[in-house]
Amino acid sequence: MPMSSDTETSVPLPDYEVEQYFPREHLDESPEEVRRLRDRYGYIRAYFKRHPSGHRDLQRWLNQARVGTTYDIYLTQSIKLALITTLVGAVLGGVAAVVLARLGILANVSSPLRLGLSSGLIAPLLQYKVAILAWALVLLAGLIFGGGTYYARYYIPKSRAEMRGRSIDILLPHAIVYMYALSHGGMSFLEVIRSVAEADDYGEVSREFEMIARDMELFGNDLFTALRNSRNLTPSLNFEQFLDDLLSVLDSGGDVTAFLDRESSTYLEEARDEQEEFIETLSMLSEVFVAAFVAAPLLLIVTLMVISFLGGDTLVQLYALNYLIFPLGMALFLLLVDVLSAPYTQDTVETQHDVTVVEEIRDAISDAATVIRREIERTRAERWGDGSAVASDGGIVDVRYDTYRRSNVLYTLRDLVGNPVDLMKRQPYLSAIVTVPLALAALVAVLVLGLATPTLDAMLANPYNTTVWLAVVPFGIVAVPLMVFHEMRVRRERNLERRFPDTLNLLSSANQMGISLVESLALVARWSNGALADELRALRNDIRWNHDAHAALMAFAKRLGVPQLSRVIRLIASGGRTSGDLSRVLSVAAEDTRNRYKLEKSRRRAMGSYIAIVVIGYFVYLFVILMLGASYLAPLAEMTVPETSAANGQSLPIGISSIPISSYHMVFLHSALIQAIGSGLLAGKLADNSALSGLKYALGLAALALVAFALV
Repeated sequence: MPMSSDTETSVPLPDYEVEQYFPREHLDESPEEVRRLRDRYGYIRAYFKRHPSGHRDLQRWLNQARVGTTYDIYLTQSIKLALITTLVGAVLGGVAAVVLARLGILANVSSPLRLGLSSGLIAPLLQYKVAILAWALVLLAGLIFGGGTYYARYYIPKSRAEMRGRSIDILLPHAIVYMYALSHGGMSFLEVIRSVAEADDYGEVSREFEMIARDMELFGNDLFTALRNSRNLTPSLNFEQFLDDLLSVLDSGGDVTAFLDRESSTYLEEARDEQEEFIETLSMLSEVFVAAFVAAPLLLIVTLMVISFLGGDTLVQLYALNYLIFPLGMALFLLLVDVLSAPYTQDTVETQHDVTVVEEIRDAISDAATVIRREIERTRAERWGDGSAVASDGGIVDVRYDTYRRSNVLYTLRDLVGNPVDLMKRQPYLSAIVTVPLALAALVAVLVLGLATPTLDAMLANPYNTTVWLAVVPFGIVAVPLMVFHEMRVRRERNLERRFPDTLNLLSSANQMGISLVESLALVARWSNGALADELRALRNDIRWNHDAHAALMAFAKRLGVPQLSRVIRLIASGGRTSGDLSRVLSVAAEDTRNRYKLEKSRRRAMGSYIAIVVIGYFVYLFVILMLGASYLAPLAEMTVPETSAANGQSLPIGISSIPISSYHMVFLHSALIQAIGSGLLAGKLADNSALSGLKYALGLAALALVAFALV
């Protein structure tokens, strides 16, 4: 009988693949089987194991997100966490109910039951209205906290899997170029897979190939099965398509090297399309920011001023909007942009570089502590022992070795402490070690000298001077050095990224003419200048003295500390080790570096107009705030008091005497500064995908606001 559907004619997946990724149905629902499951797994987990059909998507998301657990364990943990948050929510709801009851708010709430029931049924419940509403608030808060926790945890793996998929799509073209260079050098495809799996520079793509390598080495699967398993599990459609095409080439015995060469260009176009979509998303977010945090604050402030003019008390709402809602909203908006940008940052190497700086400091401190401990052990051995006593760490107390170790630690500490500026260039956040104590000292000096008083009355009386001395000066002490060191590092990295492709092309041309790598480096360094020339000379000397090009290149990448170049240098190091045609490897590396630089440059160019929108939006906000202060608050402040006006036969408009003019002056100044910082950080996030890059915009806009308020 002929097959009637595609699913019947297609080759089914092997059983072990289906079992690996999806839970199976428990067909045996006998009381003995249910009791056995409950005794083994508990009631909650046994229930989920008996009903797996509704959680197949969750299991796939968990596998794709590399959570490393099964759906039943994950859901059981979610239930336990939801119960805890339910209790927390109930407690918070109870606290809120007590506060509202003491304020009389619950007692004044009108019951909606009056609309549908007779007063005879309502009357017995009215005397318990406060208790009923309080318990309803407790239950509602508990349900919101518990239900929100459970459903958030249920869909978090999906979000993480999607983010992994986007990260794979961004890094896949560069990983394929790396594979092409290794394959072109004659390395077997199995070794290529292992090399990519060990190359942490390629982020989530490395993790995908690590799974393939583990599938073969640990579980004994063949290459086709391992590739098919990874293909079924990956969250990236591009990587899935790449593995499908790779399996076809391997199965037909095609040229893998030529295939990788073609695929690198194809997926580079995919990466460009992904970036264009991401830029469109950022453009939409910039427009949302202007509408939500520029236009909306102005509208609400004007509305509250009108209400205050009519005699209403709007101070609480004004303070809540300016000091809580809008700052928190801008922080959450920046967090949203950061989450959406995470797959496109390609910051695996940058993170490792920053960690390396911290590790250097930690290792130096640890070595110093070890030396001190061994000095104590040596002194104890000289006084009470025989000179060969065993130290506390298990080693032998040896004077000569300890002298060498002490000298090495002193040299390391002297190098770190003696050149703190270089350390802060490598990791700008370390500047806070110096600037935060200076900011606190400046704050103490302001209080001691009486330049400002940290009270609400002083802030209302003179908001400009008080804000500058108590907030702006400490913030500037911390932010300016951080901004300077960050910009120095970014400028150095961009110069290296811009010049590195041409340097690689020169090296490739020199190598084609028969010049060795060492002499090529000397030739290129001679015609270069700046930090790149110095590093090329150091690389040449390292290869000449130690005769290990691979180790020298990896040390070169570490010294550069540029995230985007580390992958290229690894490509040269690994490709040069396996290939006799080094010029081809250098050409491939140059093209990869140039493509990556073009992607970053096109993003900065495309986002320039949207940065201008954010900055111009702030200019509009500042102008309107200044005009409100000059044209509305200033005339009101010059008006006579009601008694004098009444004595002269004049009358003031309704509620003029109740307008908190000093509070509005303070709020206008603070809102301008808060908007300056928020808009500046967002501009940096849009331009360079880094909030630190927005410090220069934030400081410039804040300085403009201070000058404007000082002049108006």
